[in-house]
Amino acid sequence: MIININPRSNGNNGDSKHKRGRGTRLYYEACIPTTLFIVTTLYHTIALKPQSSYTPNKELGGFEWAGILSCVLCVGMALVPLFLRLGWQPTGGIWGLVSKDDCTANLMPRQTSATMYRRSADDGIVWGVVLVPLVVMATELAYSSSEPPVVDAPSVLGRADTRMASIAMALRLALSVLDSRTSGKGEFIGGMHSSLFVVWMAAVFVLGCTASAGSSHHGFSIVASAWKSAVLFGAAETQQSMLAYTVTTFPRSFTLGEASVVTQGVGLVAVDLAGKFTQRLIATDLVAHRTQWASHVETLLLETTVLGLVLLARVLASVTKPNENGSLAPANDRKGAAAATAMLAKITRACVAVCFCGVLSLATVAYVSCINPVVWAFSAVAGSSASAIMCIYWIVLLACGMVLYTIANNSSRVAAVPQSKFVLHLKRKAYHILAVLMFVPGYLFARQLQHFAFTVALAAFVVAEAVRALDIPPWGRAIDVFVRKFTDYRDAGAIVTSHFYLLLGCAVPVWLGGPSAVACLAGVMALGLADTAASLVGMATGRVRWPGTAKTIEGTVGFIVCLAAAALAVDSLAQRGRPGSAADGSRGEGGGGHGVGVAGHLVLCTVLGVVEALTEQNDNLVIPLCMYAAVHVCAQMRLVAFAAACLPVASALVVMPRLANIFQAGMRRHVQA
Repeated sequence: MIININPRSNGNNGDSKHKRGRGTRLYYEACIPTTLFIVTTLYHTIALKPQSSYTPNKELGGFEWAGILSCVLCVGMALVPLFLRLGWQPTGGIWGLVSKDDCTANLMPRQTSATMYRRSADDGIVWGVVLVPLVVMATELAYSSSEPPVVDAPSVLGRADTRMASIAMALRLALSVLDSRTSGKGEFIGGMHSSLFVVWMAAVFVLGCTASAGSSHHGFSIVASAWKSAVLFGAAETQQSMLAYTVTTFPRSFTLGEASVVTQGVGLVAVDLAGKFTQRLIATDLVAHRTQWASHVETLLLETTVLGLVLLARVLASVTKPNENGSLAPANDRKGAAAATAMLAKITRACVAVCFCGVLSLATVAYVSCINPVVWAFSAVAGSSASAIMCIYWIVLLACGMVLYTIANNSSRVAAVPQSKFVLHLKRKAYHILAVLMFVPGYLFARQLQHFAFTVALAAFVVAEAVRALDIPPWGRAIDVFVRKFTDYRDAGAIVTSHFYLLLGCAVPVWLGGPSAVACLAGVMALGLADTAASLVGMATGRVRWPGTAKTIEGTVGFIVCLAAAALAVDSLAQRGRPGSAADGSRGEGGGGHGVGVAGHLVLCTVLGVVEALTEQNDNLVIPLCMYAAVHVCAQMRLVAFAAACLPVASALVVMPRLANIFQAGMRRHVQA
């Protein structure tokens, strides 16, 4: 394998240096999640051994070893587009399969092209491959040491199977990306790299079967291994189809990394719900089944809502088509009476779709859990004084926010002097501050209600975005005017994603839960406080910019200081035992005893500040998930061990380009000799 690390000079030194500097910056930025992913994988291997008592399906321990090998392979596949972005010219071996002319082009999976994604210097393939498995492994590590132990919802699939599903989807994505450049298409059997996925699936099945060889229930294990392997295969292929459909239907709304993270998350929800649905089919004692579900209904509501919203988006997208500018428009563009009839038909179809998906989701919850979801929702909202007070607090806060927005909007209209950029930016960040005021008290005093409220908010956001994108009267135009005041260059596609990422960034850590309150509030602190501080400090005092970006070092310092202060405050409160009381139905989550210390918070916040400054993905999505995983892993390993593991891995990734250059020079001398 001969690799030319130095990009060819085309005579335009300024442009060449700019592209080379940008590629180097993207490479070093992607080294951070890759390092965290590798360290988490290695520690996961040590902490959760295949035959440990925690492993939910220890008779299928071979899945563990297949997962470990898969993680390593995913890291290797994720590094390939980074090498190409640095200008490496592959000329031999497996690298020779990639065209020289396309060596710096985006690597796209099957059935997609670069024009379908949001324009960005970084396609985000590394984030798309490593982020979801990283979060899943960190969550599993956190719950494995939770005190008291957390009892999972009834399901035929355990956390180990969920982890394997995340690895399968990430591996399939990485291999499909490689095939898109070697064969021009990423079809399942059409490329050499995708064939490796078949080999991996066969290895998973064989290891699952041989793990219990000689036992009395070996035959059952073969059937279980075959079923679980089929689930992994189905999850990976379904995620690829969802990815292609998403970027085709909503062009220029996502980068490859963002679309991959979102579709992998939906795939994991489908896998988990399939396990719970299967458990309900084979359940014999429905009374005991109902009792087991009593403390997990909010999770089931979330999963059925997510899949219902995916179905709703699919139905609504069938009556739309993308405009030339990338926005969604009605599929019927008649005029006069025909236009009114078409509009009425569109409204009717939208209402029927919303009602159908809502009823289907509620019916699924009622069947799987044997609990009436409407009665449960009413008890969650008004079943305790804390929940009722929190609902009133949220309503008052939202009303005050709307009043302030109306006053500020009217004052800006009558003002003769245009408002400064700083004031306009402050208005945009006001919603981040509003999120802090709403979500922190909800998490501290009514966590189950907060979990349910995030689910309701997600459904409301999706329906509102559908009304806006389809321009459904009488609210479509008004919603569009309101939303467009808070968008930026990343919202130029068919749908507006920034507010979704803001909600998901705050909600996903709460939905995942865990013993660390800092991790569960990662999105609220990082987006509501630190990101706001970074923007305002950077605009007010920023002078020195990060290379290749518009963000300033002063803003990054503000991000780090604010995030560290917030994390220390929450950690101090958690150590006193305030969050995680048994009265709020949190099942032992978010309690004290899982802090990372002052030094740990400073180190993690500094790393996250660098990621926020350098990444070209939507930081509302990647920063909270990265912080959630990093806090949990660091808390489990302790700071010294965590740093000792990260330093050599990060150093190896940083010096890899230099080592490759040395290797290439040696190969050239050998060939010349």
